[in-house]
Amino acid sequence: MDKKGFLNLFKVEDEQIVVKLWEDMELSSSIDYYISTEEFFPPNIWDILEKTNINGMRFLLKGLTNESEKKNIIILPRDYSGEEPEFQLVFFKIDGTNKFKTLGHKDFLGTIMSLGIKREVLGDLIVKDNIAYGVIHREKFHIIRDLDKVGNLPVKISEITEGEVPQSEFKEIQITVPSPRLDSVVGEIANSSRQKSTTLIEEGVVMVNYVVQKSKSYEVKEGDVITVKKLGKFIFEKVLGENKKGKIKILLKQFI
Repeated sequence: MDKKGFLNLFKVEDEQIVVKLWEDMELSSSIDYYISTEEFFPPNIWDILEKTNINGMRFLLKGLTNESEKKNIIILPRDYSGEEPEFQLVFFKIDGTNKFKTLGHKDFLGTIMSLGIKREVLGDLIVKDNIAYGVIHREKFHIIRDLDKVGNLPVKISEITEGEVPQSEFKEIQITVPSPRLDSVVGEIANSSRQKSTTLIEEGVVMVNYVVQKSKSYEVKEGDVITVKKLGKFIFEKVLGENKKGKIKILLKQFI
């Protein structure tokens, strides 16, 4: 696959970060050694890398947690036979514990962005009890290492182990649908008519496994991740059976 063929796999709006990725891939092939990227890539990029044979290369992925959307990538050239490389990442927490104000995701992210850091070099953030947990490439950690305030509140930033990052929390939801078609499932998630859910799908605000899915008849299966803009992200956990009217009962897990 050449550069043009590679770029055609992705959306035009992702061209800048994808071109940089291609350059890293070319370098990896030319030196026959792995390359650790500094960026964190969104699902619509790393999902394609996982599913597509690109000149026999392999890609290792890591995010803040297993469920995180943004993932750092290590590129391994074809026929690489060396030791499995380690990710050069720093896991950190920003502790804003106080008695006066609750800090949210936008407070922490906005402060980090104000330091002049590019969004793509920062992974996901999880905020819990006024503490933000994040991950960044080791070469970029110095940019945020001296952070001491979020808004007007004092905070303390420190390195942590990957195991100290809290795992995603879920709320279980049961829905009943005529079939596992995407329009039926989205209709229940959005508490709307099938016509409204079809409109949401056609407008491109529904993703399945982090890829926009515009087919209303797509059949959702166990393990699929369904994201509806402004409504949240859900895992199709399992089919629970049928009710007396022959409708399907499905268990969803909503990220909270």
